[in-house]
Amino acid sequence: MLAAGEGDLSLAVIGHCPIGTTEIWSTGLEAVRRRDWSTLTQWPGSYWVLACDSRRQFIAGDLAGLRSVFYAVGPRGLIWSSRAGQIAETLGAGPDLALLTAHVVAGSEHWPTRSVYEGIHQVPAGHGLLVTDGRPALLDVAATAPPRTLDDGAQAVGQALTQAIHDYVAPHDTVSADLSGGLDSSTVVITAVQRRPVRTVTYADKLACAEDVQVARRVAEFTGVEHHVCQGGPLTYHFSHPAPAATDAPTLAAANAGMDAAYLAPVAGMPLHLTGHGGDVVLESSHAAVCDLIAQGHRREAKREVVAWARLRDTAPGPLWKEVHETAAQSRGEALQRTATLLAAGATPPAAKLWSWCRLNAATGWLTPDGRRTVADLLTASAHENPTAPAGWWDDWASLSFTGAVARNEEPLLAVLDVRAAHPFLDNTVVRACLAISPAERRRLGQYKPLLAAARPDLPAWLTGRRSKGSFTPIMLSGLRANRAALQRLVAKSPLVHAGLVDAAAVSTSLAAAAFGTPGVPLAALHTFLTTCIWLDQHQHAQEIAC
Repeated sequence: MLAAGEGDLSLAVIGHCPIGTTEIWSTGLEAVRRRDWSTLTQWPGSYWVLACDSRRQFIAGDLAGLRSVFYAVGPRGLIWSSRAGQIAETLGAGPDLALLTAHVVAGSEHWPTRSVYEGIHQVPAGHGLLVTDGRPALLDVAATAPPRTLDDGAQAVGQALTQAIHDYVAPHDTVSADLSGGLDSSTVVITAVQRRPVRTVTYADKLACAEDVQVARRVAEFTGVEHHVCQGGPLTYHFSHPAPAATDAPTLAAANAGMDAAYLAPVAGMPLHLTGHGGDVVLESSHAAVCDLIAQGHRREAKREVVAWARLRDTAPGPLWKEVHETAAQSRGEALQRTATLLAAGATPPAAKLWSWCRLNAATGWLTPDGRRTVADLLTASAHENPTAPAGWWDDWASLSFTGAVARNEEPLLAVLDVRAAHPFLDNTVVRACLAISPAERRRLGQYKPLLAAARPDLPAWLTGRRSKGSFTPIMLSGLRANRAALQRLVAKSPLVHAGLVDAAAVSTSLAAAAFGTPGVPLAALHTFLTTCIWLDQHQHAQEIAC
């Protein structure tokens, strides 16, 4: 922790922030004096900042939400914490079952200011909490630069990423790192080994992507790092082991306990474990960028992207262009309200092929009538928040927030394994440098993560030339198949079922279909629902012990 104080001014920085005491006392305290709160979030690293003057208190985490801030107003006034569960325990608040149901069928991005506990708020990504005379308000501290082209911004991204990785490894004699074979983890390893010895770990299995494992081995040979390859097996498949610890919110990683315990064993006790987590979000954008192009009048560029996508998938570009054009013509508020109206009426909007403001999945078929009305009401409420947000901007920050939450909620599970994860792609300066490049610029026809090759021309072409990344879906399906009976019991006793929001029989039918490889099952939603059930079961068990 770094701290400074002068008169009624005080400042504390907690977490990873590689600056010196002089910077805290000069730039930091001066920013507090001027009430220039955003400046306090612009140092490199991932950290919390607490600043006070005579009337105000400013609290913020990092831009990605890895260092989160939650708050609520209780009987004794405002209370805030880095963990929503801590506030919930203090105030006696229970899980928000309606919101958890909405997360399963619509994603979590539509409610960025709500935690999974009733009445407890979350400070969303890119914001801080400013408390004036006891009254809380959210303050936008994203402070990203005016949009830049990829060519103009790539050098800054490369410098920020390299410096972030070097800053993480500098205090240690040796570190460890994931080496999945993807572009992001490989880049982290290649950069880290420039400064420190690195012990790397890779998960391999007959169901895993063989190309990923081959690339991981090639990176290890190229860098000369110590490399441990875990040869998987049924005991490492999804849902094969109970989650080893309670988390602050549901997390997909709760299904991976067996896999994590096996492949991370060689790095237990290391002072730092680097990952490539977050690279997918900051280096590239989604097809929301195409809607931005249309909204900005760049129809020719947008149509070229749509036609290229259609040709790659051997589908007609005309209907796809019509769909994208209609999506771009709708504001966020209009799109969410339309979706809510259809859902409440018992209908489900057709799934978008490229991108939509609200991507309801086939799990809507699991909802009871009460569940449909409940989720529809939540979507209607969300429609009034940021109703005219630009599509690319909204999707960038929603994806970043989700990614930060995944890393944050995985920390207790890794702690049991004695693993201390660090995520350089979620470093404040890396996030700002990447998101300063417009979403449309971070997408290039026929290229995968074009920003990385431009930002780091020193990386080998055989790495940056990759066009895809493998999937763990076959491993998850095998885990569902092997553990279906236990998972069926988990579904049957789920509080979401007993609250009348979800139909257990419908979920069980989808679970059985997934186990037997039937196409069309909403696997991502099933994964989310099952890990939500695991979390609720843990929460209920903890309450019973407390009583």
